Amino acid sequence: MLRIVSIAITLFFCSVASGLAVNVGEPAPDFNLVAGDGSALSLSDFRDKGPLMVVFWATWCDYCTKEIPQIEKVVEDFSGRGLSVIAVNVAVNDSLRRMNAYRDKYHIKYPLVFDEGSRMTRTYGVYGTPTVIILDRRGIVRYRAATVPENIEENFSLLVE
Repeated sequence: MLRIVSIAITLFFCSVASGLAVNVGEPAPDFNLVAGDGSALSLSDFRDKGPLMVVFWATWCDYCTKEIPQIEKVVEDFSGRGLSVIAVNVAVNDSLRRMNAYRDKYHIKYPLVFDEGSRMTRTYGVYGTPTVIILDRRGIVRYRAATVPENIEENFSLLVE
């Protein structure tokens, strides 16, 4: 009986959590964050300029580190075609100092932002890292998963319409 109650509670919280996430086809909420270099970034900076890939990550996340080469390839292949990339540190068991040291250690060139208080992370319904969200040029979520999409070339034209 205790096991059934435990499963029911888990399912309830998972269903509540999924209802809070920003899902494919929905407009992305605006955000205002400060990058590791001190510059301010908001969703409105990117809207109508091209697609935006947002990667939620943490310095202690091994899977996030493994995604760096794929993210860098996307930057290399698509930044000239209007795609921007930002990586949002979820600020859970992390610090701005650690984030900047991580950036330097892995020679990351795309903007890293620290989500102080995890407000954007919660607003976007991120419950694990990495989480990759791709927005089209109008700010509509077109992709959400734990990895960079393998077929981004095939679908890129849909992001810039």
